[in-house]
Amino acid sequence: MSDFPEPIDFEFDPLRATTVTLSTEAVTWAAQMSQQVPDGAQQWSTFLRAMALQGLQQWLEAGALDLALYYDLHQPPTPGINGRVGDYRLCLVAQGSLSDDEVAIPAATVQDKTDFAHLYILAEVQEEVDQVTILAGLRRDRLLTQRQTLGLTPQADGTYRIPIHCFDTNPEDLLLYLTCLSPTQISGPQVSGPETAAAAPIAVSQTSPQLLQPRDPINVGRWLLNQLDAVADSLAWTLMPPLALANAIRSIRSPVEQLEDILRELQPAGVTIPPAARGAYTDLQQTLGLPFRLYALTWTLFEPRPPEWTLFLSLGPAPGEQLPPGTRLIVRDATAILAEQTLAQGNEGGFLYAQAIGTWDEAFTATVELPNGNTLNWPPFVFQPEGVMG
Repeated sequence: MSDFPEPIDFEFDPLRATTVTLSTEAVTWAAQMSQQVPDGAQQWSTFLRAMALQGLQQWLEAGALDLALYYDLHQPPTPGINGRVGDYRLCLVAQGSLSDDEVAIPAATVQDKTDFAHLYILAEVQEEVDQVTILAGLRRDRLLTQRQTLGLTPQADGTYRIPIHCFDTNPEDLLLYLTCLSPTQISGPQVSGPETAAAAPIAVSQTSPQLLQPRDPINVGRWLLNQLDAVADSLAWTLMPPLALANAIRSIRSPVEQLEDILRELQPAGVTIPPAARGAYTDLQQTLGLPFRLYALTWTLFEPRPPEWTLFLSLGPAPGEQLPPGTRLIVRDATAILAEQTLAQGNEGGFLYAQAIGTWDEAFTATVELPNGNTLNWPPFVFQPEGVMG
């Protein structure tokens, strides 16, 4: 057994706290916003909402990813969509006390076909100590499911009353969605009323980190015979032509060319890929909404005996995207970690790679750890060529 490269140890930021203390300026802004509301009965709820908005902004900016929250600094925040992060529309639900078992959200944030909220974020405001705690989130697709399951209907005031227990997304998973997941993955179907609500496929499991199934192995040995095995096919892998052939026939930039760019960058580190190697790639942007592309290459080593096989993996951003800092690629055998890399801060446009070598009866597993601790675990990679000769 041998492995390459040696593990590279970069800093990995721990999970951040979910309670922030607001600055005097932030509290003053919240008070000013509430005073702009002519209806005195609405001023307190506006103040809590403005405090929560400042707390959410501070919480997002406190981490390594420095997510930007956009909202109107000159208008009091409304009960509807009151902030945006990238393409995400957010509905921030602020509570001064969580003694209530349910909260109200505007029905329009659910039913509007073009301007619905992707995420509902529940925040507790402790105004006496100027603190805001980000408690939990609720994805729109799950809200639609709950609306159907619980028989929720709009109230006379144009709101839905949502039980607190429906907010089932923890704060760290909120960060995962905002950094890695496309809003379309959690939007659910377009709806015009309660009767059309339906559940959309859930791309990220809250209860299990095993995001990719089934557990049957991916047989990369078949790739040398120009065949994609059934498991790889079911997980949306695409078999690439031999690198030399692809270089001769392509006329536009392709995944193969992107891989060759990666390999050229690795040549100074001693990474060389033989012409006989075959590979495949999978775009997680299409399957899970994550901005990743994973390449896998394999080839045989007939000397020394017994023969060995190599698995080379490279994780990079999908075209036009970036990897979040702290993303980690790990390759293991049955007993130990063989290779690992973690993306350093400031290298968002870069890539990760790992390589392992073993005999033909050995299997390797690949894991991608996301910055919030969630993991993507692929089925084991095995080498059963059924026809490759020594």
